[in-house]
Amino acid sequence: MMGRSAKVTENERARKQRELDGLLARDKELDGLFERLYEDNVSQKISDARFAKMSQRYEQEQGENAKRIKALRLELKKSEGQRLDVDTFLETVRRYTNATEITQRMVAELIDHIDVYHAEKQDGVTTQHITIYYNCIGAFSVPDRRKIPAEEITMGTRKGVAVSYSPERVAV
Repeated sequence: MMGRSAKVTENERARKQRELDGLLARDKELDGLFERLYEDNVSQKISDARFAKMSQRYEQEQGENAKRIKALRLELKKSEGQRLDVDTFLETVRRYTNATEITQRMVAELIDHIDVYHAEKQDGVTTQHITIYYNCIGAFSVPDRRKIPAEEITMGTRKGVAVSYSPERVAV
């Protein structure tokens, strides 16, 4: 999961970086165009009305680009923080790799929150869907069901209650 997630994240980061580089280049180009436009207006190669119309369009585009540049920089900074979060999560998981029972401390360190949905009764079987959000990485789905040894994993928690994991019904 971490390898796939890291690859997707890196591709997304590279795409955003290319978009940011393009917007920065266009911003620089707009500065040059505006400068030439001003010089053409001063030397009266274009009318004042045409200058006002074109300069307004360039300023509007530059304003939109500035907003997008700011947003991309924030997203790139956030993705860098998430990369660090994943490393922190992996470090925590490695500490508990050989654990034989779940403790309160483990749950507090690994799980951010759990969403519990309404129970549904179908064909006499009550099913209740839950989604676990882990610290640092959020909720995730298992990428390839074929790599799971059993089609469904079930464990009895107490008399009359069984918890099962069905890969095809994982919520994201």
